[in-house]
This record gives sequence, C-alpha cells and structure tokens, in this order.
Amino acid sequence: MRKLFFSMLVLFLSITTVMAQTGEEALKTAKKAFDSYSLNQDSAKLIEAVDMINMAMEDPAMKSDSKALVEAGDIYSAVINTYVIARSTGIGEAVFLVENPAVKAAEAYIAAFDNADPRKGRREKKAAIKGLQGVQGNLSNEGIYAIQDKFYDKSLMAFQASITTHDFLVKNEEESSITPEKIMDEKYYAGLSAVLLEDFETAEPLFITLYEAKYDDASVYDGLYKIYDAKGDKENAYKVLQEGRKVFPDENSLLFTEINYYLAEKKLDLLTTKLDEAIAKEPDNVSLYATLGQVYEQLYTSNKKEGNEAAADDYFLKAQKKYEEGLTKDPDASRLIYSLGAMIYNRGAAMSQQLVELDSDFSKEGQKKYAALKEKVDAEFGKALPYFQKAEMSSPNDLNTLIALKEMYARDSEYEISGEFKARIARIQAGEKIEKSYFKEKGM
Repeated sequence: MRKLFFSMLVLFLSITTVMAQTGEEALKTAKKAFDSYSLNQDSAKLIEAVDMINMAMEDPAMKSDSKALVEAGDIYSAVINTYVIARSTGIGEAVFLVENPAVKAAEAYIAAFDNADPRKGRREKKAAIKGLQGVQGNLSNEGIYAIQDKFYDKSLMAFQASITTHDFLVKNEEESSITPEKIMDEKYYAGLSAVLLEDFETAEPLFITLYEAKYDDASVYDGLYKIYDAKGDKENAYKVLQEGRKVFPDENSLLFTEINYYLAEKKLDLLTTKLDEAIAKEPDNVSLYATLGQVYEQLYTSNKKEGNEAAADDYFLKAQKKYEEGLTKDPDASRLIYSLGAMIYNRGAAMSQQLVELDSDFSKEGQKKYAALKEKVDAEFGKALPYFQKAEMSSPNDLNTLIALKEMYARDSEYEISGEFKARIARIQAGEKIEKSYFKEKGM
C-alpha cells in the first residue's frame, strides 16, 4: 500500500512539473507552427498554432507576458484574416478556428502593450500597436458577418472591441484606420446589436451618442424608442418617435413603429390615418388591411355600446370594406376571411340577445317583432357561414374557425357536421394536425 501511495505521489509531482512548463512550452510550439504557416500557408500548421496558443494562454504567467500576448494576437489575427478571405471570395472553407478571433487578437495586443516593460518592452509595444492597426478592419468584418448570421452577441463584442481599439490607439497618440465618420458607424452597429439582443442598458448610451451627433439613420430613432419603451418611459419614447417621423417622413420602419404605438395606446382614431398612410406605401401588404379592418371593428363595437347607432353602422361598413379590399390582394388570406365572417357573426349574436327579451312577450306585437328580428339574425348568420367555410378551406387547423363552425351548425341542428368539427377541435388540442379541409373533402 505504501509503495502504491509513493508511486501515485511521484506521478502527481511529475504532472505538476509538466503543468508548470506547459505555458512556456506550448508558446514555443505555437510560435514554431505559426512560423511554418507564415512560410507555406499550411492550414494544418495554423490549426496547431491556435491549439497551442490557447493552451499557452491558460497559464497565468503567459497572460502577462507581452511577447506571448503579441504572438497570440498575431495567430488570432491570421485566423480572422483567413476567414474573411474565404467568406468574401468563396475560396476555401470559412470556419472559425476559435470564437471571435478578431476580438481575441485585439484584446491580446492591448494586453501586450499594457504589460510590456516600460524600459525594455519597446519592441513589444511597437508590435502590439502594429497588430492593433492591422486587425481594425477585420474587427468590423467579424461584426458584420455576425449580424448577417444573426449572432448578435458576437457582433456586439466585435463592434465594442472596434470602438475600444480605436480609442486605445488615439489615447496613445497612434494612428487609427477608423475615421470619425466610421467610428460612428461602429457605434451604430454595436447599438443595433444590443437592441436586437434587447440589451437596452448597453444600447442606450450608444444611441444617445448617435442621436446627439445627428447620425443619418432612422434606426437611431427607432432604437431609442424601443429603449425608452422598455424602460417604461412613454413620454420620451413618443417624443423621439415623433421627431424621427419628422426627420424621416418616408421611412416605413418608423411608420410601423408609430402604428404599433397607437395600437398599444388604443388611440384608434389617430391609428386609422396612420394605417391608411401605410397602405398607400405598401398596397399589397394584406396584414395592413386586416389591422385597419380590426380598428374600424373596435370603433364599431365601442360606438354600438354607447348607443351611437349611425356612427357604429358607418364603422361596420368601413371595416367590411377594408377586409374585402384585403381579399382582393389575397383571396385566400384566412385571417381576413375569418375576421369578416366573425364580425358579421358577432353582429348577429348581439341581435340574438334581443330575441331572448322578446321571447317572453306573447302579445301579437311582441311576436311580430320577434319574427322580424329572428329573420335578421338568421340572415346575419347566413352571411357569416360562407366566410367561415372558406376560412376552414384556407386554414383547416385554425381553432377559432372550427369553433365558430361547430357552434353555427349546432345552432342549425346539423349535429353530425357540428360533431365533426368538435372532433377536429379535440384532435388539434391533442397535438394532431388536420391534413385536409372538411369542405374541400366535400367538394365545396
């Protein structure tokens, strides 16, 4: 047992000794592999250099060694350079050998400069500055590619590193390849990445800087609106949105943000004007007709409740017209078909409640009113049914449509058909998908 324990102790001490040399030895191997790669562009050597420099950087001593850090920066710079060439030319495979290589290169060069000996480290400082200047363009490239690929966390890191690198060079009275105009672009993309991540705390100072500099892009106003809205600052959100609409009156993104604002605030009268404006700009956008139809429908409902019958009828006709206009753009738009059917059905359902009140009036006059109203109710339901049938043919898995059909056929005592839709509702709620439309199967 003592012999076994002694052997294990010797093994442990040996491993400790190797680990103590790992960083320095890995750095030497990385440098050798990278020198070989620089001479013959053998990708296998670059992979080896990356693996070994990563191992070297795990050693705490290497993280403060300016020579090791410059070597790391050079290797990571080569990685992003090969990636950019492959991605931009299509020659070779665009693969990152390490995550965020441009960011890692910039961080390594800055650390090399900061850790260089004030008296003896002039060579390392010079190499670090040269490396930073060389990687600036690829920091931007790394960020743009990440945005294109929807890796917004990576794009944010890249553009933040680009800004940091520029500021570092300027602070140390060195030349930066980024112009004052270009640095504003970097801040814009950093802010955009942060907004897309919903990291509004990071985005806010960037967009405020852009806003104060009058950066010429509507997204600055849209971004600030989202930031203030997320903070619950409705006053500033609306203020910056209105300012953006004045500066960029033809920018659709701001118009749609304004529409969403009015929707959230239920400012329906103002909303109709904005939606008409949006339709004029995008006449084939079916969702706009559906939204405006729903706004008119809400105005119809509210006026009906308040007893404004004339206004209610006017809004009902306006809603119907917008739904029908949308269907001329896309006759199979199930949302529009269902909305039109539901609006007519709901009007009939509201009328049917009056039937309950008249049902207890057995006078001749009462029965006459009942019969006349029932005829109107039946007519409304009759108008609605074809829309629900068409909606089911367009979207056989829409629960709202199926529920409406189940109830309508039950009302008409067609229990077999009503039962079919009840069964379909149960199947969908159980996670199934209805493959064929009921009415298409019936040849309608």
